[in-house]
Amino acid sequence: MTDVLAALATMAAVIAAGWLIQARGWLPPHAREVLATVCFSVAGPALLLGTVARADLDRLASTGAAVTWGTTLVLALVLAAIARWGLRLPTGRATITVLSGSYVNAGNLGIPLAVYLFGDALAVVPTMLVQLLVMGPVSFAILDRARDASPVRGTAFRGDDALAGEGDAAAPRRPHPLRTALSNPLTVGALIGLALALLPWQIPDVVLEPFELVGAAAPPLALLTLGMSLVGASAVTSATGTGGARERMAGPMLLAGISRAVVHPLLTWAVGMAVGLDGTALAVVVAMAALPTAQNVVVFATRYRCSVDLAARACLLTTALCGPVLIVVSALL
Repeated sequence: MTDVLAALATMAAVIAAGWLIQARGWLPPHAREVLATVCFSVAGPALLLGTVARADLDRLASTGAAVTWGTTLVLALVLAAIARWGLRLPTGRATITVLSGSYVNAGNLGIPLAVYLFGDALAVVPTMLVQLLVMGPVSFAILDRARDASPVRGTAFRGDDALAGEGDAAAPRRPHPLRTALSNPLTVGALIGLALALLPWQIPDVVLEPFELVGAAAPPLALLTLGMSLVGASAVTSATGTGGARERMAGPMLLAGISRAVVHPLLTWAVGMAVGLDGTALAVVVAMAALPTAQNVVVFATRYRCSVDLAARACLLTTALCGPVLIVVSALL
């Protein structure tokens, strides 16, 4: 328990440092975007490549990985049913609601959490793969075809058919979802690492050491950029809707918040216990299930001009809830 609290305190300190750097303007303009790009496109893939290449492949085909994939996909399907037919949300907003409640921050928070809590970035790979290879492409396909109206800064959401005359330029057609997923640098790094691990001979250490050296920068960079992204987040979310918009957001926000802070960790714990997981193996899958909504959901919503208000607020709320939830998880497991 002490080690877990120390790891969480370390992560919180780095996030706070990122917030302070951005708030004080100690780095040049656009520094946050540069650091995020380095982490996402260089350091993160290098870390995953080096980690997976050295990994025991049984761990990627383990019971814990199956629990992660199964519970994540089941949760997404249940959220989709509730959002679409329970809350009667239009397709676009229902999709963002599902992502807000099930698509977790595996990059900016999951990687450092896996490293600092469990000493191994491999812990986050199953979560990352199910999101990048399944949930992302499916969501893109749905959003690409959606024709439902969604209030985002006065512009109607019509997927790829949004009209420039409504206040925004027409959105360009997105590449095929599978191509998008497979071109993601984190996915590429993990898949190359997997290919190296499948080779009939062991990769020499000298080959992987440069990747591990660069990859070591990923956890602190991810935490710094997460902290920097929190500057002005409250102002952005408060400006995205008032009055009736806030009322329409109450149901989706409640659904996303309860899903991230309560349902997903509990579901994963119950399924993990049922299939015989215990100790660290159980703690790993539950901790990954307790991660907050990914900032990528805000990016997706912005790209499709659909429910940016909901995505931004869900990200902020679930990030605030994540710390207490992880403390409870560590105390119980």
